[in-house]
Amino acid sequence: MLVLFVSVILLVLILYLRNYTYWMRRNVKCELPIPLFGNHYEVLLGLRSDTEKFTQLYEKYKNEKVIGYYRGSTPELIIRDPGIIKNILNVDFLNFHWRGAGRDPKIEPLMLNVFSIDGDLWKLLRHNLSSAFTSNKIRNMFPLIVKCTDKLQDVAHELATNDKDVNAVDLMVRFTMEFIGACGFGLEMNTINVEKSLFLKLKEMIFTKSKKQMVLLALRQLFPKINFLKQFPISDGEIKSTILDIMKIVREQRNNKPVGRNDFVDILLELENKKIIQEDSLDMKDQNGFPKKIEVEMSPILSAAQLFIFFAAGFETAATATSCTIHNLAFHPEIQSKVHEEIDSVLSKYDNKICYDSVTKMSYLEMVFKESMRIFSPGGCTTRICLKNYTIPELNLTIEAGTRLIIPIQSLQMDAKYYDNPTEFRPERFSQESIEKRNKYVYIPFGEGPRKCLGERLGLIESLAGLVALLQKFIIKPTSSSEKEFKRKKTAYIVQAVEGALPVKLILRNKTNSKLC
Repeated sequence: MLVLFVSVILLVLILYLRNYTYWMRRNVKCELPIPLFGNHYEVLLGLRSDTEKFTQLYEKYKNEKVIGYYRGSTPELIIRDPGIIKNILNVDFLNFHWRGAGRDPKIEPLMLNVFSIDGDLWKLLRHNLSSAFTSNKIRNMFPLIVKCTDKLQDVAHELATNDKDVNAVDLMVRFTMEFIGACGFGLEMNTINVEKSLFLKLKEMIFTKSKKQMVLLALRQLFPKINFLKQFPISDGEIKSTILDIMKIVREQRNNKPVGRNDFVDILLELENKKIIQEDSLDMKDQNGFPKKIEVEMSPILSAAQLFIFFAAGFETAATATSCTIHNLAFHPEIQSKVHEEIDSVLSKYDNKICYDSVTKMSYLEMVFKESMRIFSPGGCTTRICLKNYTIPELNLTIEAGTRLIIPIQSLQMDAKYYDNPTEFRPERFSQESIEKRNKYVYIPFGEGPRKCLGERLGLIESLAGLVALLQKFIIKPTSSSEKEFKRKKTAYIVQAVEGALPVKLILRNKTNSKLC
């Protein structure tokens, strides 16, 4: 019995030394891993979100440019240094253009979207979808956005006149859903006035991990080489059926052709009508050394996958960012007063109407919004996969092909090295002068480089339009139950989210009180 016990202990020790000395042998600092779980056990058990865990390590190893990490027994590398981040996201992009979502499109077809897919198909989709997010396209889409802002003002007015406390998260969730429906799906979903809608259900299925999903994700991360586990989809099958059903309805309404609505569905139908879309390959060359042409048929399932990511990427991030901005303004009345002055001044030049030109001239409000995004960035971190061995010159450290790199966006944006008194809400950090003095790669809520968020411009306009609509008519104040510091959702999936409510009070503005906020 003693021999068996000693043998088991020796086996565990051998496995531990084999699996968990990878970073030690490369002289990279790393928190002591736990057998089987590595450094990832708190995330797997729902005790911390990914972003919270990476922030804890970022702050623990303040003097390091990189930090070792074990997801189960798989070594990964957290990048702390903005210079190295610049090389990964931009300068040496061709060595790091895979995001590495780790989801098989054959099992989960909606993962054929431009965010999740890698390689040549990513480049092809990115190139062909970029036209949907130009300034001209957004300008043409803006009448749809105005309808959403009108509904937001109506609901806010009802809540204010009834003297009800307002959950800023719920209010902006419903505004954002209305926007996604109008500008993405081509539908007026009326989610602002009807809380229990199909789209709210879809939101919960996408962004909240069920116990089944948590277990499956944990097993995949702990045992990445067991292919059997990859045969089970992580996403709820109802998500796929819902997206496909909606796409079918909209396609039939438009007779499979663009109708000039200037929404995302029109763009997808234009691509479908082309049948085949082409682009240069990232990696493959012809006999003369030029990139080979790649092509793919723009099928209904490929369109549905892009519609899915329009919803997933555009919904939670905007709802979280705008509700946190509202929360911050409630606790900073002097800043809110400046926002009110700017809105009144700008809108007076446009017959007091919200339009594309008026929203794009709200420079101070944009600074406020960006500062809020700095303090709580919905995209708390991003990842890249090293495609071939790469040496970091500053460290003489070679990253092996297949290694996942983690870029801790939230941690960088709250680092006192780059932001004096980082917990202070100070919009002036985003004046043009301040931006020019700061390293570009310490504020990257939308990512950076060729794989930065495709919808950044649209997301910014959407968010600012919603904030203008609310602040044009209302003063925002904390309620008796409001707390300045809010909790982060530990089980949030893909993006950061707020745990619970952000209660505020909406007060109708008039000539006597508009300067008293």
